[in-house]
Amino acid sequence: MTEKITPIREKILANVRIQRFTPGKDRSPYFDNFKMEVETGMTILEVLRHIKNTQDSSLTFRAFCRSSICGSCALRVNNETVLACSTQLMPFLKDFDKASVTITPMANLPIIRDLVVDIDPVIEKLAKMHPYLVENKDRVPETLEQESLMSQEELEAFGLMTDCILCGSCYSACSAVKADSNYAGPLTIAKAYRFSVDPRDDFRGLRFQAAMDQGLWSCVQCRKCIKVCPKDTRPADSVRYMRCISIDAGIHDSPGSRRAKAYTDDVERIGQVNKPMLPVIVNGTKGWAAIEAAEAGLKKHGMEPTRQVCSLPGQSGAEKIYAKVREIEGKKKGAKT
Repeated sequence: MTEKITPIREKILANVRIQRFTPGKDRSPYFDNFKMEVETGMTILEVLRHIKNTQDSSLTFRAFCRSSICGSCALRVNNETVLACSTQLMPFLKDFDKASVTITPMANLPIIRDLVVDIDPVIEKLAKMHPYLVENKDRVPETLEQESLMSQEELEAFGLMTDCILCGSCYSACSAVKADSNYAGPLTIAKAYRFSVDPRDDFRGLRFQAAMDQGLWSCVQCRKCIKVCPKDTRPADSVRYMRCISIDAGIHDSPGSRRAKAYTDDVERIGQVNKPMLPVIVNGTKGWAAIEAAEAGLKKHGMEPTRQVCSLPGQSGAEKIYAKVREIEGKKKGAKT
């Protein structure tokens, strides 16, 4: 006989700290504390609704579908970006071993009021990527009676990114956006990649340039966007793939692409990156200032700088790996043609 499983339900009297801010009224953001009983299974959104209905009707937040589809309820709990409708509060209370949590709006975006942010900056950057199909007449039939077919392999190249709900969680968590507000962010680059590898599209060259103009190589691959994505679309991987296909398309004249090529060429040739000369390889003659500054710093501490880099043991093995990779890539290209 199957034993009946009775789930353990807990209740905790929690202190919910919520950031409040109304532009034009408040000089700076501040926090309000709300005491309430939190039960097992209660989501962040339920907590916010309870506070609004019973303690402070002026509390402002955004939510619509309650099904993890619209992405509008994204916010931060203890500095971790989540969807309020699908994230339970109890694990945060237990993980931090204290009956208190802090809820704040998404980062890297202007605050409209309390937990509501303005997503227009993301939409404006996304629009510059042309996030739609520009018809490839070789793959899209002229009449509606015919289908535009693609292989399973072609679909797998971008299928994961079709699950993106544009919630902006990755944008909120992005360190590169925090450092440079002009950077497009993982969401927009990932969308550009999604359409660039779609065989029905005929706009990839111009989309590559749009991505370059908005900082394709600014991503530092910290992979925070992967951690917070509620749909596991892995935006950082799409950014990395976008860089690869842009290089394959012949876009080499940027510091980022030159750095990537220097890394691969150096490892194949000597087994390690030629760091002493990397600034010049990446930035041209401007890089000499960085080299001279580094050498001056070493001399100041009694160390003799060198621009010589020796080959590491096992270099022949590295060369064999590179040869095998090129062989595999050549077969894939041959199969496509």
